[in-house]
Parts: sequence; structure tokens; C-alpha cells
Amino acid sequence: MYLLLDIGGTNLKLSLVKNIKDLKKNFKKIRTPESYQEFLTLIKEEFNSSKITKTIIGFAGMIDKKKGIILKSPNLSDYDKKFIVKDIEKILKCKTYIYNDAELAGLGESIYGTGKNYKIVAYVTLSTGIGGARIVNKEIDKNFNGFEPGHSLFLLDFSKLEFAEIEKLISGRAIENIYGLKPENIKDKEFWKHINKLFAAFLVNVSLFWSPEVIILGGSLLNSLDFEELKVNFENLKPMPIKVKLLKSKLKELSALYGAYSLVKLKNY
Repeated sequence: MYLLLDIGGTNLKLSLVKNIKDLKKNFKKIRTPESYQEFLTLIKEEFNSSKITKTIIGFAGMIDKKKGIILKSPNLSDYDKKFIVKDIEKILKCKTYIYNDAELAGLGESIYGTGKNYKIVAYVTLSTGIGGARIVNKEIDKNFNGFEPGHSLFLLDFSKLEFAEIEKLISGRAIENIYGLKPENIKDKEFWKHINKLFAAFLVNVSLFWSPEVIILGGSLLNSLDFEELKVNFENLKPMPIKVKLLKSKLKELSALYGAYSLVKLKNY
């Protein structure tokens, strides 16, 4: 049995599988515990008696894969500096691996989803935070510090040289912090037009830095945006005549779990 975990800033998604048919059938989604210790207790209570041979973790934050440590989580501060791989291996007595959640989601889309007919794929998620990864030939592209496009900087005020991370401007957590409302409760069409154009500008930067054939978009906030308008904004903002397609995720909230499954099966982890 393989335990697949996708630990997001808001939701914890998981599936216990023997084969790919089990992934949807055994899929569960619960609120992510804000306390790291509560998360470990949940894993122990739910899976300690299961015969798990491997666990693959997707985590929304900066990680050190070799040491199995969470370096920085923008939305789960209690998880910072925790040796999650060692802790899970101690509880479940099985080999455990950790990846950034967007890496796994991009991999899942490249192998099983919207990106399966493309060689160079950028995956971007707009949800509680903003994440992304570059996938080349069905593999997570080589990198040194991981992929963190959501923390790229936008110039706010030239005279003051004031910058802000894009994630602190238009992510779900940013919207709630700035406006005091959950994104799903904001019905103002002009507001979402504004967010749409900012997100399109960010995607132009993604296309220029990563040079993908396609950018696959996922995340809960995508449902609040007019996708056709997003594509128009993207085309109008491009400063160079590059050819990049914008496509929606096919696997949606299961993307990272499919990516995790591909590692334990196709990569023989």
C-alpha cells in the first residue's frame, strides 16, 4: 500500500492506494491541522495499523528533499523547520519522500492530465498561496532551490522602490488578509477583473522565465476568474511574440496525488 499526501495551506488531501484505480476511490480531503503535532497525531491514528510500504508527501512550501525538512511554509508556520520525513517514517515504519506540492501536481498533469502531449510544461496553482513548477519530458526539471514563482516580486511604487510578492497580492490568503473577506464571498465583478489582469501579468513572467509550451493552471481561485478573459489579458500583455498555451488542469485537486503515484509506480521508488 502507498500513502499519498498533499498538504496544502487550507486542505489536506490523501489517498491510500495499491493501484491507480484506488486513487479516486480512496480519496479524502480534510482541513489541514494548523498544529504540526496535531498533523502527526492524525497520521498515527488514521494509518498506523495500515501496511504502508511507501509514503509520498507533497507540501505547500520550501523544502529540503535530502534532509526531509520543511524549510518555510507561508501558510502553515508551525510546520517550519520540522523533519517531517523522519517523523512520518517513525510513525508508519516505511520509506518516505517529500516534494513541493506544485512539483507533484505538475508531474501528475504531465503524465495523466492536460500536459501529457507536451514536453515542456509549466504548472501554476492559484489557491491559498501561489505555487508552480517546471516539468520537462515527464520529469521534474532540475533545480537548486526548488520552484517558488509565487514569491516573485512586483514593483508597486517606482519612486519608493517598493516591491511585493505576487502571493501577497492576489492569493486566497492575501485577499482575505487585505479585504477581510474569503474570496468565495466576493461577488464584485470589477474586483475579479483586476485580479485577472494581475494574474495574467504574472503568467507572462512565468512564460518568459520558464519558456514552456503550455502553462497548466489549477487551484480553487481559478474558479473565480473568467478563463477566456485571462487568455485575452495574457496575449495582450506579452511583450514578445512567444507562443504559449494556457490550459486548465484536468486532474484538479487530485493532480498532486497523481504525481505522487507516478513516482511510486513509474519511477519505482
